[in-house]
Amino acid sequence: MTTTTPMTMPEIERRIRKSIAPEQLRQWLTLKPMRAYRDISLDWLAIGLGFAIAAQFQTLWSYAIALLIIGNRQYALFILAHDAIHGALHPHRRLNDTLARWFVYGPMFMALEDARRNHLQHHRHMGTPDDPDRYLHTFEGKNSPLAFLLYCSGLATFGKTVLKVTPFGRLLTPTPKTGATPPQTLLKDYLKQRLPVLIWQPLLIWLFWLSPLPIWAYLLLWVFPIYALVFVPDEIRAFCDHGVLRHPASVGDSLRLVSFTPPRWEAVLIAPHHMHYHAEHHLWPAIPHYNLHLAHRGVRDRPEITVRPSYLGFLGRVVRSLPLTAKTAVVSAK
Repeated sequence: MTTTTPMTMPEIERRIRKSIAPEQLRQWLTLKPMRAYRDISLDWLAIGLGFAIAAQFQTLWSYAIALLIIGNRQYALFILAHDAIHGALHPHRRLNDTLARWFVYGPMFMALEDARRNHLQHHRHMGTPDDPDRYLHTFEGKNSPLAFLLYCSGLATFGKTVLKVTPFGRLLTPTPKTGATPPQTLLKDYLKQRLPVLIWQPLLIWLFWLSPLPIWAYLLLWVFPIYALVFVPDEIRAFCDHGVLRHPASVGDSLRLVSFTPPRWEAVLIAPHHMHYHAEHHLWPAIPHYNLHLAHRGVRDRPEITVRPSYLGFLGRVVRSLPLTAKTAVVSAK
C-alpha cells in the first residue's frame, strides 16, 4: 500500500499561482498612486475627528467614542503600512516607504525596516517551522480556553511580538551567513530606524499640550489604543488567518491559506482595508488591498483555500474545541 506525501505550503502556493493567467494577474497588481494618498488622508481625518470629539465635550462618553475611532483608524493605517512592506502602497518605491515610515510607523512607535524584515520571513516560511510568526498560528501555549483567552488579550505575546520587530529581534533568529549581530550594532540600528518616532512623539505631546485636552490624554487617546485596538486585534487576526483546528501543528500546515468573508463591521474592527482576503495576499503579496477582492473571485473555489464567514464565529468555535489533542482535533479546517 502506498501513501501520498502531503504537499508543502510552498508547493501549494506555486500550483495556485500557475493557474492564473498572466494578463489577469497584471490587472490585480495594478497600483493606483492616488489611492495611497486618499486612504492615508481619510484615516488621519477620522483620527482628527476623534480628537475633536474628545476636545469638544471632554466627558467619559466622548473619550470612549474618541478612543474607538482613533484606535480603529490607527489600525487601518497599520494595515496600509503592511501594503507598503510589500511595495503595494505606492508604485514609486521611495514614496511607498516614506509614506509608511512617516505617516504610520513613526506616529505609532514602529520602524518600517524591522517590520519588513520579520514580515517577509513570515511570507517566505508560512506553514513551516521556520515561520517567525508560527507561535501566533498554532495552539502552542494556548491549548485551553483560559490560555487562549489570555492570548486574545495580547498579554501572552506582547513581549515576543514587539521584540521581533526591533533590530534586537535578530537575536532571536541569527542567519547562518552573518551569525549573531553585536548588541552595539543593534542599538545603533534601533536609533537610526526610529528617527520618525523620535520626531513624531515629542510633536504629538506638544500638540496635546496646545489642545484643550489634558496632557494625560496623550496616553489615553494615542498610546493606549495602539495596544488595545491595533496590537490586540492584529494578534487575533493573525491567528484566525492561519490557525487550523488540528493537533499537532504540523498536521495543519498544508491548510493555512485562509480567507474570511466577514460582516462589514467585523472587517472594519478586525481586518480593515481588505485584510480579510488573506490567502490571496499570501499568494500575491504585491496586490494592493483594493484589488484583493478580484483575486478572491479567481481563487475562492480552490480546495487548497479555506474561506470562513466570520472571525467571531471561528473564535467561538476554537474556544468550544479546546483543548485539542490528536484524537479530538476538529476534522474540518473550516
